[in-house]
Amino acid sequence: MMRGSGCAAETEMGGTMDPVTFTAGCGVATSAVRLGYVWLSAWSHRRRVELEIHRAELERATLMETISSLPPGSEVTEVLRDGRRVTIKLPPSKAA
Repeated sequence: MMRGSGCAAETEMGGTMDPVTFTAGCGVATSAVRLGYVWLSAWSHRRRVELEIHRAELERATLMETISSLPPGSEVTEVLRDGRRVTIKLPPSKAA
């Protein structure tokens, strides 16, 4: 063990840590930070996907409720995000 070398990794007892131990400790800490970052990134991505699915389900339920309240033979037109228009014509009878 090196003593009094002025190393930044001095212990509370006044001595210094072995450079190999210090380097290994830094490697472990870096790996832990990377693991935490990857876990947090994966968790937040999963959460975003879950929220998007939930939003789509609510949107679908609202759309189905709206369509079921329309009279037979009605037309429903929706403008998509990319500018395309989709038109659905309901059948003349409520049997659909």
